[in-house]
Parts: sequence; structure tokens; C-alpha cells
Amino acid sequence: MIKTLIFFAFLLAIAFGGAWLADRPGEIVINWPWLDMGFEISLLMGFLLVVAAMALAVILWVFVKGIWNSPKSVAGFFSGRRRDKGYKALSTGMIAVGVGDLALARKQAIKARKLIGEEPMTLMLEAQTAQLAGDVTKARQSFESMLELDETRALGHRGLYIEAQRRGDVEEAMEMAKAATGEGQKSPGWAGTALFDMQTASEDWQGALITLSQNFTNKHISRVDFRRKRAVILTAQAQALEGEDNGDASMRSLLQEACKLAPNLVPAVSRYAQLLNDVKDYRKASKLVEAAWRASPHPDLARVYAYIKDGETAVDRLKRIRVLYGLMPDHVESKLAMARAFIDAREWAEARNVLGDLARDNLTPRVCMLMAELEEGENNDFGRVRQWLARSVGAHRDPVWTADGQVSNVWKPISPVTGKIDAFEWKVPVRELAQSEQPVLDSRDIPASEDELSDEDMVLLPLARDAEKKAADEAGAASKASFAKDEEPEDIVVEPVAETDVKDTVSTGDEVKVAAKDASAVEVGEAELSEPDSEEEGQVSEPTSQEDEVVAEADAEPVQKGDDKAIEAEALRSRIEAKKPHEVEFPLPSPPDDPGPRQDPLPGSPEKRFRLF
Repeated sequence: MIKTLIFFAFLLAIAFGGAWLADRPGEIVINWPWLDMGFEISLLMGFLLVVAAMALAVILWVFVKGIWNSPKSVAGFFSGRRRDKGYKALSTGMIAVGVGDLALARKQAIKARKLIGEEPMTLMLEAQTAQLAGDVTKARQSFESMLELDETRALGHRGLYIEAQRRGDVEEAMEMAKAATGEGQKSPGWAGTALFDMQTASEDWQGALITLSQNFTNKHISRVDFRRKRAVILTAQAQALEGEDNGDASMRSLLQEACKLAPNLVPAVSRYAQLLNDVKDYRKASKLVEAAWRASPHPDLARVYAYIKDGETAVDRLKRIRVLYGLMPDHVESKLAMARAFIDAREWAEARNVLGDLARDNLTPRVCMLMAELEEGENNDFGRVRQWLARSVGAHRDPVWTADGQVSNVWKPISPVTGKIDAFEWKVPVRELAQSEQPVLDSRDIPASEDELSDEDMVLLPLARDAEKKAADEAGAASKASFAKDEEPEDIVVEPVAETDVKDTVSTGDEVKVAAKDASAVEVGEAELSEPDSEEEGQVSEPTSQEDEVVAEADAEPVQKGDDKAIEAEALRSRIEAKKPHEVEFPLPSPPDDPGPRQDPLPGSPEKRFRLF
């Protein structure tokens, strides 16, 4: 708007100047004696000629200057185009790194370096590409080259810190964090946080306090976090002084400040109350514990409050605990503290009333142990004591100090897993998740008696010589199939037998005898398989002549439909079997502790069955 007004003002001035010259006519005479000539023009025309000459001079100057600077302009055009291509490649490469396209990122990084050289973002792209490819050496070189430029020095420290963390080099990581925080008064947030975490993990409490103050000054943490973390560090320093000579005074000063910063920090309050008890400052210790109890009830606070004065009786402690109970009457810890005080004072009825509600609504191992102690003290009933102890095994777990899945009986300032400060929390630990692939045996799936077991519930344990038994079973099955043909009983297939008890076979009747013997052995094996598991129950099977007659009759049924040859062969087989001596088989051929001699199993003998429990 201002430029427009200036332009119109300039035009107005020219118009007024022209009008003024027009109102005052005059002449301009120019004489050149050496040319013996001259001419006259009006004043207005002379002014216009002067303006035209000036404009012509300006145009001529611009033209000459353009020709003079044309090489530089051409070079600038091409360099600008090259720079634009380089920044475009840089942008494409950063996007490729973000999506994880290593090939494209590497290509664009090379192109950007070729087009625009060692720009800060070019170094960043090369470092990111090297990290994506897992080239630690290349990434380290890129970050180290960033330290030489003021613009990228902070970025170089950050990158070297991350690489040191990946390698597990704590010293170099701390050195990079200190270098980043020492560059100026306002250090980056990551450097202060990283340095503080490493100092607390290494239990450098004094350095951690300094770094924490710097982070709070630079507004990297809130006031609430600053007070809490400072209180935890002061408590850790007090714990480090435990057991030293003349350390109580230093511990009192540290814990006093910690309790002011965080009144609900249970370890600081409980230990400071004990130190105040040592110096006979009971009033201050009581107020300190009561304030912490209102914020977060804890069994350590109840224990310290009960024994805040030495030499008191159980009744005096009960009176004191009643005051603590009145502050938080509905909390579980208040009820447990009252139950503990009632049992110590031998107030069995009151203790049973308190623990009865807890056992019904919130059964935990602490409640079970108190109930067991109550049963022993009141009734001396050890049966009920054992019952409550057994119930404590399956009860819900009590709160404990937990950090990163680790459980501790006492509070610690840092986590034993990650080294994070103030990681321990008073809560119920998380139960271990069951593995989905792990087989689960439910008691409802187990039959009540052995009669309910089926063949699917049995597991067959094969013997060592399964191959031999299988071959023998196949031979027996083939022999049985040859005698089971009803339509053509005369076409009997005679299988070769390795060993026979019949030695005086000369004619074709001998072959019939051999086949009859083999078929008899097969039928006897099937009869044994069809019998119930009498061997497992200790029954002894004694083969008698009656069994042979039954087998002969069963085998003779299909044969009676045939011709006389089959009948004659069957009769001969029965006579041979009657003359053959039979061995009495026992369930166990030898005592249980003696495996006995190794014997080859008979063909078709049943496998041993074992029940699955």
C-alpha cells in the first residue's frame, strides 16, 4: 500500500512539473562556434530531451552489464538447478529411511552427496542409512564428521550416544551425554535425562542430584517429579550411610529433607521415625507416621508406629494402633494392623471378628498366618493351624515391593533389571502367564475308577523286537486267511514254517499237518488277544485240553462246509495238538526286581498295556 502511494505521488509531481514548465515558456539556445552552427528549442522540449537521454543511458548500462555478467548468470542457473535436485534427493532419501527402503535410501544418499556436498542434512541421511543397513563403522564416521560443524554438533553427540548404547559402551555414552550438556546453559532434554539415568544406575547419587537440578532449571521435568526423585536419591544416600560410625546425624538430615519433599515415601518415613525414636522425639515421629498413613497405609508404618516407644506393653501398643486405625478404618492394612495388635494383647474374640471379615472377603497368606496364630494361641488347635497354613498356599498374594517383574522383601531405590530410579511399587505381583502350548490336566478329566477307562485311555508300550513280532503276526494272519475261505476250502495255501514240532512228515499228509499246526498257533494267539487283561491282575492262565477242544470246535465250523480232506486235516491237527506239551504261562516270568532271562516273544502274543494316570 505504501509503495502504491509513493508511485502515485511521483506521477503527481511529474504532472505538476510539466504544467509549471508549460505556463512559463522559454527557449534554450545552443551554439557550437567550431561548427559554425546553433539551434534553438523550447524549454519543455529541452527537458524532455534530457529525460530521454537519461533513459537511453540507463538502458544501455543494463544491456552492457547483462552481457558482462552473463557467464556468472549461466553458472548460477545451473548450480541452482543442481542444488534443487540435491535437496529433492535428500528429501526422497529421508522418506526412504523412514519407510525402511534401504536400497532407495542408499541411492539417494549418494546422489545428494554428489549434488550438494557435505551439507548437514546430507550427513544426517548418510548416518541414518548406515544405521538402517547395520553398518556401525559408517554410522560412527558420519556422526563424528558432524562434530566438526557447529550446526550439527548436537546431532553428532546424539548419534554417538545412541551407537554407544547399542554396543553397551556405558562410558562412551556417558561421555557423549556430558559433552551435550556442557555445550551451553540450556542443554537438550535427552542429554540431561540420559545422564541422570546413567548416574542413578551406577549409584552416583551426588552427580545425580546435580544433573536433576540442571534438568529442573532447564524445565525438562516438572516440579512434582523433581521433588519425588530428589527424595528418593536422599533416601538412597541415607541407606548408604547405614552401619557407619556417627552416621545417624547425617541420616537424620537427609531423611528429614526427603520426608519434606515426599511425605508418602514409606522407606524414608519409617526409617526417619526410627531415628526420631532413638532421640526420644516421639511426638514428631508419631505425626510423621500418621501423615504418611493417610497417604499410603503400609505394614512397615504400622510396625514402626506400634513400637515407637521402647518398653511398652501389648495393651499400650493396642491403644496406639487404635489411633492409627481411626485414620483409615476401611483400609485392609488398618484391619491387619488391628488384628496383629489384638493377637499380641491376647484379645482373641476381637481378633477373630476382624480376621473373619478379611478371610471371607480378602483371603491372603498374611490373613491365613494370623488365623493360624489365633487358633494356636486361643484353642491350641494344631489341626486348624495346619488347615490355615494349607489354605495360605492357594490364597491371593499379598502386596510386595515389585519392579520390572522382580519381587523384593525390602524397598530399593533403583530397579535391579533396568536401573531405573523409583521403580519399586507396593502392589500385588503379576502372576506368570500360562503357556498356551503347555498341556493342562484337569481333575475332571480323570475317571473316578478303573472300570470307566476305555481303550483310548490306554497307552501301548511296544517291546524291543517289534519288527520280529510284526513279521510273525503277518505269517499267522496269512495262515488263518487260508483256512477261512468257505467257498473253496480245498484251495489251502500252505505257508512255509521255519520250525515245526512234527518231524516224521513224508507224504502230502505231512504238509497238511504242518498247515494245521500253523493255523492252530494262529487261533491260539487270537484267543489270547481276545481274553481280558488277566495277566495284569495277577491271574494265571492255564491252558487245558478243554481250551484245545473249544478252539478245535471254533475252527471246525467253517471247515464242516467243505469236503472230506478238510475234515481229515482238522482231525489230524487236533491229535497233534493234544500230544504236544503245553507250558503254563505266568503274568511275570520272574520277580519284579529280577528282569529274568531274555526271551523272544511268541508270534501273536499281546502287548503289555499300561494305564495313563
